[in-house]
This record gives sequence, C-alpha cells and structure tokens, in this order.
Amino acid sequence: MTSPPFHEHLDRATQETWEAIYALPYLAALAAGALDESKFAFFIAQDIHYLDGFAAVLCHASTLAEDEATRTFLAGRADNVLRVEQALHGTFAPRLGLDVEAVRAAEPAPVTVAYLDHMRGVAAHGTLGEVIACVLPCYWVYRRIGVRLESAPPPHDLYATWVGAYASPAFGVAVDQQIALLDALAARAGEDERARMQRWFHRSLRYEWMFWDQADRRLEWPVA
Repeated sequence: MTSPPFHEHLDRATQETWEAIYALPYLAALAAGALDESKFAFFIAQDIHYLDGFAAVLCHASTLAEDEATRTFLAGRADNVLRVEQALHGTFAPRLGLDVEAVRAAEPAPVTVAYLDHMRGVAAHGTLGEVIACVLPCYWVYRRIGVRLESAPPPHDLYATWVGAYASPAFGVAVDQQIALLDALAARAGEDERARMQRWFHRSLRYEWMFWDQADRRLEWPVA
C-alpha cells in the first residue's frame, strides 16, 4: 500500500492547532472588517521584519539543495518574497502611517524575534527537508485563510486586498510547489529526519498562531 503524502500526515497531526488558528479573534475581526487598524498596522510592521528574515532563510535553503532545479526554485522563491510581498506592504504602509525603513530600524516584537530565531536555527543546523518543513506553515496558513475568507471578503478595502493576495491563483501555485517539494524530500528522508520535520512544522504552525495573537494584543517587550 502506498503511504499518503507527508503533508497529509502533517495536516492530520496538527488539526488542533489549525482549528485554533481559524478561531483567532484577530482573524474574526479582520473577516468582519471590524479589526482596529492599529492592530493591522502592528501586524504589517512585524510582517516586514518577518519576511526579511524568511527570504534569507529561503536563500540559505537553496544552498542546501543537491540539484540545480531545486536551488533555482528556492532562490526564486526568496526573490519573490522580497519583491511581491514587500510591494504589498508598500501599498499598506502609507495608508497605515508606517515608514518601512523606520519599521526595519526598530526592534521587532517578542514573538517575531522568537519565530525568526526558530527558523534561523533550523536553517543553520537542519537538512533541507527540515528547513522546508519549517517554512511551509507560513505559506500554507496564509493560503488557507485567504481561501476561507475570499467568498465573503471583508467590507474594508485594505483587508479585502490582503485576503485577495493570499487567495490568488498565483499564490496557490507557490504553496502547491512548496508542498510538493516537502513531500519529495520526506519520501527520501529517514524516520528520524521525518520526525524532526514534523516537530519543526508544528512549532512554526504554533508560531503562526502566536504571530496573529501578538498583533491582536499589540504585544511589546515588557521591559524598556
């Protein structure tokens, strides 16, 4: 009997965390168009920090690939993050009163730092399979949220634009490509490596929950 793809195993093993993400008050308010714009501004500011680090992790992942096609794919994904995602932020930032360079110069919030440190640690010490498992939640969560909300877009132009970006067919293709790469790497990995891949995937998925919760509470460092 053929085993199911590894991403299906990860999905089933983390259902409780997925449901917690779908139930986040931040996302409920965004879907209703009622989210306080200061919370969205906080989220976008932290996402600027996050995506700068995320792109660097993808660049490093490309150096771990054993074949040119995978190296080129991952380098292209890193470039795409910097160009497309930051262009989206460039649209939001002026509307929200954010100066992107000032955001980059500021200290990231606690969850942002922890999430980035987690990804950088896996990238520094893990296999390519572990790194791809670690970064997949960022792709997969945003795709699922975008698709869930696109049938009734938020009655708020900024939030509707955000939803549309992640519900788009182009983003869906990018997510499917990441999932396919994960499955291919897992099929060649040993049992211990697959266990680590699951651990890092679930940890990143938990950080996705924490990232939105951080924005909802506008969590800052407790000591100046």
